[in-house]
Amino acid sequence: MAQASNTIKKSLLVLGGNGYVGQNVLHAAIQSNLFSEVRSFNRSGSPNSPPPHLAESLSQVEFLTGDIFDNSAREDAIDGNYAVVSCIGAFGSNDFMKKICGDATIEAIETSKQKGVNKFGFVSSAQVYEGSAGLKIPPSMPMHGYFQGKYNAEKKLLESYPDGHVILRPGFIYGKRNVGSVELPLQLIGAPINIVGNQLGPLSSLIQSVPFVGKEVSSMVPVESVGRSMIDSLKEEKGVILEATDIRKF
Repeated sequence: MAQASNTIKKSLLVLGGNGYVGQNVLHAAIQSNLFSEVRSFNRSGSPNSPPPHLAESLSQVEFLTGDIFDNSAREDAIDGNYAVVSCIGAFGSNDFMKKICGDATIEAIETSKQKGVNKFGFVSSAQVYEGSAGLKIPPSMPMHGYFQGKYNAEKKLLESYPDGHVILRPGFIYGKRNVGSVELPLQLIGAPINIVGNQLGPLSSLIQSVPFVGKEVSSMVPVESVGRSMIDSLKEEKGVILEATDIRKF
């Protein structure tokens, strides 16, 4: 891929930066030294108990508090940034997931376009592609709103930023995750399943052939790779879509 430059030295805003994935994107941004300023915009401000291995990086981030659906707060946060990355997501009812996983990012894309933001990154899902089992889930079933919301946001991003998008499509994202003061070692679950889904030859091929489950099992990625692949791809001159196999290379 052709790269514009090894440095950007302009400001980055991460939406939902105090969450599990968002913190790792912020960490990767600080470690990259690509940006003159790294900020986060989310409802609860800075994380109360960041993981020790991320704490130093996160201390260098400016955390802005606000609601993504508050037009004024969203516009103020997005204005003046070179790149915006959305890590917004949540689980709940289908209507709630469609709103948080889709509508929130769509609002941010529209505002970013209006404010002259050059690049927009989005952490989507391995189930977001034409004909996927995830998008075929009936509206009455769990997770329909999650995948449909991600799909709607992807469509908006591709329309608004045909040459300035970065879309990641991971499955289960594993790594060290703090829930309050408790550290959940998700890598102890994700890493072995990733091996079974991708590195055991015929057995992995058989698992991958199972609708929905096969795609999820073969698309697990380390959270560190999500952060690094997102930040590194913001340097690309053209739009980028990374599937799980691409993300794991970072």
